[in-house]
Amino acid sequence: MAEYKKKCRQYSVDYLKFGFIPSLSDKQLPMCLLCNKVLRNDAMKPSELEDHLSRCHPDNISKDLKYFQTLNDKVQKRPTVDKMFASTSQKDDDGLRASYNISLLIAKSGKPHTTGEKLLLPAIEEDFTTNSTARFYTNFVGSLHGD
Repeated sequence: MAEYKKKCRQYSVDYLKFGFIPSLSDKQLPMCLLCNKVLRNDAMKPSELEDHLSRCHPDNISKDLKYFQTLNDKVQKRPTVDKMFASTSQKDDDGLRASYNISLLIAKSGKPHTTGEKLLLPAIEEDFTTNSTARFYTNFVGSLHGD
């Protein structure tokens, strides 16, 4: 008995004239620019994409390629959760890494953990108050210090 091999269709730039781009989550699935609906991979045929355009968006059938390119640019430029939190996440990771390294140094020295509270937190707080970009975090450090 022969094994059935499922054909996985690839996106073609020609599909943009029907208002479809590769899905943002899975590049092998087509996504409609007008309704953001992601279709199955089997639907990545020009006839089925054109059928979706005529059934769901009949007022956009006469639109030219430039219209869909503009829509595509807007979709690519719109903010996503990943883009919004990427820089914040990196800053949080750096702070967490620094906190871990400080804790590790205190543990290796054999001193009690209160050393960090008594010595390091005031030093970090002083650095934050003198650094103009970090003034925002001064209240946070102060609350950790217990003031």
